[in-house]
Amino acid sequence: MKKLLPLTVLFVLAGTCLFAQGVEPKKLSTVQVGNVLTPRVKIDGKLTEWNNDFKAYNRNTRLLYILSNDEKNIYLAAKSTDFTTTAKIISGGINLLINTDGKKKDKGAPSITFPIIEHPERLAGGLGNRFENRNAGADTELMNRVHERTIIAAKQIRVLGITGITDTLISIYNSDGIKTAINFDKDGSLTFEMAVPLKLINLTADNTKELAYHIILNGFQVEGRGGGGGAGGGGGGRNALDFLDLVTPSDFWGKYTLAKKQ
Repeated sequence: MKKLLPLTVLFVLAGTCLFAQGVEPKKLSTVQVGNVLTPRVKIDGKLTEWNNDFKAYNRNTRLLYILSNDEKNIYLAAKSTDFTTTAKIISGGINLLINTDGKKKDKGAPSITFPIIEHPERLAGGLGNRFENRNAGADTELMNRVHERTIIAAKQIRVLGITGITDTLISIYNSDGIKTAINFDKDGSLTFEMAVPLKLINLTADNTKELAYHIILNGFQVEGRGGGGGAGGGGGGRNALDFLDLVTPSDFWGKYTLAKKQ
């Protein structure tokens, strides 16, 4: 548990997260209904092309998200406006599993997790001594510095269950076609994008079968606690860090059928 102290400093320095402008989670479904044809996007984590048009706000993970596809890839775009949820993503990534048989089973399903950051508790290293005598301007500067360090550190993806990819960890600059990125918007909310080639999960654009997808926030992995999906915690609120929630995986399942180009 010694790592939790510097992790506390990290997320206190990370500043205040506000709910996204123009988005009211209470009006969105908990799990996305229907499919979406992906607009032309650049995977840079900025979500500019998505126009905040999220299709669901999952209350178990406190994620705004949209799952979509084009003729070549399946995409996940997500946003965290919650303090503890952002901490969980930085600590353990967002894990997307896709069961192409449409069954809610993880075994054998392709699994892609991003970001994988080694020692996330070190991201605030050297900044803590500037924390005691802060003002509003210093808060913003510190938050921006931690955000920059987080983006720079997010260079690895964990891949399981995909034939042809033998390495468990691959670079974001991989040659397999998997694209991922995180960023932070002006409110300090974490933004996330992932694109997975359909061919890597043995799908083609004309596939008509219903897919099952499983989204997991692993959180900060403390020695002695198990991984995998879980019920999740109640959250710490927009500005508070809930340690129990931080170390407890949260997840949900959904169903998706590939959208067809008209």
